[in-house]
Amino acid sequence: MPSDNASLDNTDMAAAALNALAPRVEVFHSAVASAVEEIRTFVQSSRGDHEFRAERAIMELGPFAVGRLNAEKFAGLLAHTDDMSPETEGVLERAEEILNGFSVGQDFHHVVVDPGEDLRDAVKDALDHVGRVFGASRAVELARDGRFDPDQHNAFLSNLSFRKWNRPERQLAPPLVVEVGAEDLLPAGLGEFLDGLVKIVLVVKGPTTAAPLARLITPGTYVVQTADVADLAGLATSPNPGVALLFDEERPEQARFVHDPGAGSTPWQRLTVSHMPERPSVGHGRRAPVWLEELAHLEALAKKPAGIAVGMDGDGVAPAPPEEEPVPADRLAAFLLTQVDLGA
Repeated sequence: MPSDNASLDNTDMAAAALNALAPRVEVFHSAVASAVEEIRTFVQSSRGDHEFRAERAIMELGPFAVGRLNAEKFAGLLAHTDDMSPETEGVLERAEEILNGFSVGQDFHHVVVDPGEDLRDAVKDALDHVGRVFGASRAVELARDGRFDPDQHNAFLSNLSFRKWNRPERQLAPPLVVEVGAEDLLPAGLGEFLDGLVKIVLVVKGPTTAAPLARLITPGTYVVQTADVADLAGLATSPNPGVALLFDEERPEQARFVHDPGAGSTPWQRLTVSHMPERPSVGHGRRAPVWLEELAHLEALAKKPAGIAVGMDGDGVAPAPPEEEPVPADRLAAFLLTQVDLGA
C-alpha cells in the first residue's frame, strides 16, 4: 500500500523528517542560543559596567562599607581590572556572530546531494560546517583566558572537521536530513559519522536496492528503513547515534525494518523487520548482484536461534525490560556553556 509520502516531493519529505527530529533540533538550538547570551553578558560586563560592579562589591562587603566607602570612587579602583583587549573583544564578536547564525538558522540541517555527487562527502562537509559552533566556543574560552593566539587558533573560527570534535561535541550534534537520488545512495561511507548522538535521515525518491542500510547495523547504532515518517520518532529520542532511510512510498522490493540498540542484547532482539522482500532468482552459473549480500546480512541478523521460545532471550530466560536511558537533554544543552565557561 502506498504511504502518505507518495504525495510529497523530496523537499516536503525532508521538512517532515526534520520535524520528526524536533527534540534533537531543539536541544542544539537552545544550547547555542544560551551560549550567545552568555557571551553578550560577559562582553557587556567587561566593557565597563563599573558602577554596577562597584555597588555589588560594596553590598558584598556588608555593614563595613556603609558610610565608609564612596561607590563612585570605588568604581574607579575597579575600572580596569576586567577590561578586554581589542583583540579579545574581536574574537568574542566573531564567535558571537558565528553562534548567532546557528542559533536562529535552519538551513544547515538540510543537505541536498546533487546528481553524481558523493553522499559521504556531502555529509562530511555539512558536519564540518556545523563544527564552526564548537570551534567558536573553543575560541571564546581561549580568548577569555588570554590564551588566544591568532596564528594557532584562528582556525577555530572557521569549519572544524568532524574528526576533531570531542566526545561532548559529538553528543550535541544537530540532526541532518539529506536528500539524495537513488542512483547516488551509497550509504556505507556514513559509518564514520555515526558516533555520539549524530542523527542522519536520508530522503530518497524512487526505487533503491532492498536493504541499503543493512551494512550500517552495529550493536550501538539505531538504523531505520521506512516509508513512514512516524517511524523516525524512535531515532529522534534514542540515546544512540543513528541513520534512517525514508522512502517516498512502500515498495515490495524494499525491506522495512528498525534496529534499536536498546531493545535487547542480541541482534534478533534488536531488529524488527516489518517487511522482508523475496529474494530474486539468479540463473545457474550467474553471479548474484552485490546488493543481495545486504539482504542476506539483514536476514541473518533477524533470524531467531532455534529452540528460543517467544518472549525468551538467548538463554531461554524471560528477559528483563530494557532500562530506558534518558536523553541527556539538560546535560547537552549546558555543554556549550561549560566549554565557554563564562562564569562571573
